Amino acid sequence: MAPAPNPGARINVKGLRETYRAFGNISDDVQGELRDGLEQAAKPVQALGERYALERIRNMPRSPAWAEMKIGVSKREALVFMAPATKGRAGRGRTKRKRKNLANLLLERSMEPAVEDNVERTERELEKVIDKLSRDEGF
Repeated sequence: MAPAPNPGARINVKGLRETYRAFGNISDDVQGELRDGLEQAAKPVQALGERYALERIRNMPRSPAWAEMKIGVSKREALVFMAPATKGRAGRGRTKRKRKNLANLLLERSMEPAVEDNVERTERELEKVIDKLSRDEGF
């Protein structure tokens, strides 16, 4: 399996585009609150992904910065994603990367299991976020 150009674990949120659009019609502030809420709902996945990277990938504790993850929200693609926070340096000439397979290791041993182990919790948190915003806006 070739490394993905932008490795990361994704949580597809059905109806996210429509929800963003609907909240955006109310105000930009509400849309920002939705984004913040989605990121907060994914924080447990991020923490578990970082822990799994340190526990499940050999020598990762020696360079823990490589285990750090970031959470992002894409309105266009209707998903919440987790990706490595640290990027490797681009090789020049004959410079070889020390861990060519790190992206795959992070994806397979850390990010995907963290998402799978948090599906129900994340769904509950997403429902809470949307319910709260709906109540606050009088729906």
